[in-house]
Amino acid sequence: MKLTKILRYLAVIICISSLLMSLTGCEMMSSQLKDLKGELIGNRFAINLYDNFGNNVLTMEGEKVGIEANYIKAYSVDSEGNKSTHSELSSVITITIDGNQLAETGNTAIFAEEGLQKLKDFSLPDNITTDGGGTLNIFDRDINKIKNMIGTPKVVVICSQLGIPLAVYGGESVYWEIPSDLPKTTKLSIDGRALYIHRANYILLDSDLIK
Repeated sequence: MKLTKILRYLAVIICISSLLMSLTGCEMMSSQLKDLKGELIGNRFAINLYDNFGNNVLTMEGEKVGIEANYIKAYSVDSEGNKSTHSELSSVITITIDGNQLAETGNTAIFAEEGLQKLKDFSLPDNITTDGGGTLNIFDRDINKIKNMIGTPKVVVICSQLGIPLAVYGGESVYWEIPSDLPKTTKLSIDGRALYIHRANYILLDSDLIK
């Protein structure tokens, strides 16, 4: 592909992306408006804590929710319950919920804004194959970054740190990011509603991959 054709192609992509952002709105902007210095701004949030074996150890709900993180030395535990002989730095999150406080470490925490529904009867395929579509990887990566800001159809499968399935969410307009002030946490905006995943294994993939 000649350089002029590549530049022409990029110009078209930029124009289309700008048009889409102006028409559909930007999921990234919606996400940023819901986050101010660790405060989760929006409707009520359901907060679920899970242990490594997938047990729901605690559920809370509140309107004013905030998260802070600090580090302590802690010992990890394997799948058989054996304690590690060496300590590691572990993040402790302090959750402020309607003026009250809870501190926890080691558990998987999922913060789901009110109205966000889990997907039922979802099964992740064992094998995914594609037809080699797209342009060049270097362009596809940049295009996907733009598409992420706008919001695209995606599914997120959340598991405990030992791989026990916990929940599946999905939507037509999904944006995700790694907040710099929240270690081991991923923030998503799904059709305008916030989802925070702390200390978990997860798979986030385009819906087109599983059609």
